[in-house]
Formats: sequence, structure tokens, C-alpha cells
Amino acid sequence: MKFINHSNPLRKHWNWASNINFKNIYNFNLEITKHGFTHVDAPSHMIRGGKSLDKCNLDLLCGWAKIIDVSECIGDKPITHNILEEKLKDVDEGDIIVLRSNLNKLFPNSSKRYWENSPYLEDSGSKFLISKKIKSIVFDFPQDRAAKDLQFRVVKNHEFTEHQIVLGANVMHVEHVINLDLIKNNNFFLFSLPIKLPKSDGGNCTPISIHGIKNKKYEIIDHSKSMLNNEHFKSYLTLDFNKGDQVQETGFCLTGLTHTLFTSSNINSFKDIFNNLVIDKYDIINRISDLDKINEKTVFINNQNIDHYYLCEKLKNIKIDILCLASQPSSKEITEIHRYVSKVFINLENLNNLKKDSLIIFGVLNFEKSLISPSRIVSIS
Repeated sequence: MKFINHSNPLRKHWNWASNINFKNIYNFNLEITKHGFTHVDAPSHMIRGGKSLDKCNLDLLCGWAKIIDVSECIGDKPITHNILEEKLKDVDEGDIIVLRSNLNKLFPNSSKRYWENSPYLEDSGSKFLISKKIKSIVFDFPQDRAAKDLQFRVVKNHEFTEHQIVLGANVMHVEHVINLDLIKNNNFFLFSLPIKLPKSDGGNCTPISIHGIKNKKYEIIDHSKSMLNNEHFKSYLTLDFNKGDQVQETGFCLTGLTHTLFTSSNINSFKDIFNNLVIDKYDIINRISDLDKINEKTVFINNQNIDHYYLCEKLKNIKIDILCLASQPSSKEITEIHRYVSKVFINLENLNNLKKDSLIIFGVLNFEKSLISPSRIVSIS
């Protein structure tokens, strides 16, 4: 079994507004103010009264996926029904369709040429995809022709025809993925895990393809807390239908330890978690004293009320690579824990339902130059 990460790093970008400022675990600000980088669109992004992200089953973004190559359309060319008809003959109902152009191998998505040369999904192509009863579409290019004009003029809601057709049919979008050229066969699972924003029109996500799983039947259990507003986290509308905007977009700002997060002790450990986004070996314990009995390098502690300083005492003599806590340590406590474990997840839930033979998928947002990141964690059995 192997996996591939298909998410863009979150960094300064001319078209995708962000404010990423990490000094240390006591002083940071991670803010994404609009749809950008690798993200999911829910219907409410473009459709008035459409479903928000929390009303869309996570299964719509996870499952058996098939690559459709559309690289011949690079150069601002339309992807039409005629182009797709032969390519989609082996697509089944409920599949995830991945439209691959490899555009970002020619032009980085930080360049304007990426936008100028992107293919786009023409109306007949959009309608044909919907007719196949797929559950989501994944793109490695800006797929709506109208989006190319956003930097020059106000684009009216009805002009986003690809979004209107696809999201209007409650088919999900996953946009601006990378590394599709690394997929060498058409038999794989794709799990696109957005951060858990309630009532949102979308969210940044970490799409991960997994190769080597043969059984198409699975159960997903979500171990991530809903990201409700509090003193350390705020989500807010940056564009709002009710204020006359043509689309609806939600931003967020994280300034402290809250909700389900990944924390690391140093930048190398932060980078290394992306080599461990999918694991199948771990121990689950309920008491800190049970650390004496573990066999694996990844450990889940299913207890919200542990003494974190006692935990540190036990960790002094134990080698753990990834520690996953149902509890929330303070900044001071997590700093102490990081003396012994460099990669720590906090505020997990539903660990009573975690089965020992499950795959764990860590959907960590790839914030550049940060040691903390919001995460979506699921188990697959």
C-alpha cells in the first residue's frame, strides 16, 4: 500500500489571500480569507440556499476514483462532451472523477500563465459528467472559464456555468490538486478531507490517494471536532449573497490551540508528517500507565482528562513517533510534551469507535513555515 499527497502548500499567493504568521506556539496567526489553494466547494458556494459543507456527507469526497486525462485542452481550450464521452466509458455510478491536465507541471499555480492556459469545463462537458451520476469531480486546474476574468471585472453569479451545473446537481468540487502525474494506474481510492467548518460553503482540504486497497467497501469514522468559533478560532463570511456578492466564501483565522490540530516541535517534524499521512500500525490506550504496554510508534490516548505532566514523565522512557490525544493540552503543556514526542495531534474524538485494524488518514493542511495546522482525521475500516 502506498499513498500520495495532492495538496498545495498554503503560502503567500498573488491570487489567494492569506495571512500566515507563525512565531511560536504562543504567538501565531493562520488565516485564509477566501477559497484558494487546494479546497472543496460545497453547493452553497455558488447556489443560493445550497447545501453547506457540514450538510454534505463526507463519503461524497471519499471513494473509488478514476483519472481522466484532459491535457490536450491546455491552452484555454474547452473540455466538451465529445472529448469526455470516450474517456468516461468505464466510469461507474458513484465514482470520483479526477480530471488531470498536469498544467502545474508547465506553469506553477503561483503564475498568471497557470490561469491563462488552463483548460475549462464547457457546459456540455459539465452536463455529461453529471449524467454519469458521479459524486465529486477533482481538478488540477481552474475549471470554470468565468474565473479567468475575476481579476479584471465583477463576474456575475450566472456566468460561473460550470459551478452552477455541477454544484447545482449536488456534485462536489475538489480544486487545485497537485501530483496527479504520480498516479500510474486507475485503481485507487481518493480521500479529500476538508477541515470541519460548520455552515461553510467549502474548506481547505488534503486530498490523499491510496493505492493497493482492493476492497471497495469501507466505513469512514470521523475523529475530528467541529471547528466552532471561540477565543482562538473564528470562521466568517468574506463574500456573502445577502450583501450582494455574486458568490459566497468563508474564511477562517486560528490564533491558539483549539479543535483538532497537528502540532510539531520543529519544521523537519512538520514536514515529516506528510510522509506519514496514512498509517495502519498503532496502539490505542485509555490510561497513561498503559504506555508501558505499547508496541507501535503511533499511539492514541482515548481520555480527555489526563494529567499532561504525568504523561511527560512516562514519555521520558518511551519512544513514540506520533502521539494522538483526545485531550487538549495548554501551550505550556504541549511545549513540554514536545520535548519527548515531535509530532502530536490534539482534540480527537470518537476514539471509542476506532478499530484496531483500521487505516488512519491524517488530513493535515500544509501551512508553509508553521508548526501547527488544522487537521481532519478519519479511520477507514
